[in-house]
Amino acid sequence: MTFCILICNFAFCILIFNFLIPIAQNLPIAYNDIGMSLSKKISGKYIKTVPIRLNNGWSGRAVLSVPSGRNFSKTDLTDSLAQPELLFEDVEKILKTEGRNCVAVKNLTIGDSWLKVVIKRHHPQIGLRQFFRSFRPGKALRNFKTALKLLSCGIPVTAPFAALHQKRNLLTKQSIYITEYFANSSELYTFASQQLLKIPVGRFALRKEFSHQLAAILAALHKNGLWHRDSKAGNFIVSKDTQSKYRILLIDMDGIKPYFLRCRSRQFRPLWQLAASLTPVSAINRTDYLRTFTAYCNLVGFELSQRRRIFRELANRAKKKSKIKSQMPK
Repeated sequence: MTFCILICNFAFCILIFNFLIPIAQNLPIAYNDIGMSLSKKISGKYIKTVPIRLNNGWSGRAVLSVPSGRNFSKTDLTDSLAQPELLFEDVEKILKTEGRNCVAVKNLTIGDSWLKVVIKRHHPQIGLRQFFRSFRPGKALRNFKTALKLLSCGIPVTAPFAALHQKRNLLTKQSIYITEYFANSSELYTFASQQLLKIPVGRFALRKEFSHQLAAILAALHKNGLWHRDSKAGNFIVSKDTQSKYRILLIDMDGIKPYFLRCRSRQFRPLWQLAASLTPVSAINRTDYLRTFTAYCNLVGFELSQRRRIFRELANRAKKKSKIKSQMPK
């Protein structure tokens, strides 16, 4: 009986611990939301954010400027986001749907101008664990804060525009995350599987460039005490700028986690997960994986004597995961 009580208490302590840690990590943003404007230094410039207070339990934060250089007033932002429930009406296209969650592209009217954005709606899942998590700031606000942090670290991500969440009786009912939209872009998996082979000149050089860009993103996360728990190719986009240069950006903020325990195993997990997601792509081969791994190790200063063994282990994990995924029913 005593043993059973200890096990139950231990499980309860773990549950409370998992609940309190994210709250502690979000205390600064919870405090700063109370009528305060914040500034985050990004690439030598300060990105100013302001709190947004709306009706029906909605609140959040928004930026006063976007990377293109356009500035907005708090009044225009509040008016533009005044009815969050209607943001998913008159969208340009739906990118993804999963239950009540949705990702769409929309032309958002702000004052006398408009801005093309990606809007993501998230409803918390049902369950005891999700119930405790709903006391935290909404997923959109957490992703908003994470994106600003990554930008301040020089990590290329899609720039956040606004984050809203709806609270009822202290519980988060739903949240909406809004980011910039890249017109000439596609998911990394889509680009590698459908567009890479169609590039007539410079394909090999582009593969090398992609390897170094991906390694730089994952290495920068590691150097800042972070890792990505779901670094599949679908969580990156390839964007082509006006000078026809390709750039990889991270779009999934929810998978960014700080190291806590088992730092070494989690350090390399994003590498083999990314490799596993690209294994079915014929345009990508083992040399690309090795090049990315080598670039990553050089950036983080990983010892040479361990690299061959670690690479073999990661390759086996990626192969196993890809095989299991291919056998799953679609």
